[in-house]
Amino acid sequence: MPEIDVVLARPRTQTSRLMAVAAWLVHGRHLRHGRRRLETMPDFMLKDIGISRCAIDHVATRGETGRR
Repeated sequence: MPEIDVVLARPRTQTSRLMAVAAWLVHGRHLRHGRRRLETMPDFMLKDIGISRCAIDHVATRGETGRR
């Protein structure tokens, strides 16, 4: 997730900056929700979908398992 300084540097008008911050907050909430759902899964379910418990953060933020 990009830092808030990067988000604020892009848009030029006050309204677009406010919308960018709102989008940044919604994106962060979405990532936290996904991470929480993966963390509550039992190990056998994570194994079935190819995710180890230590890879939850990576998968939640990038959406990839690293497997091909």
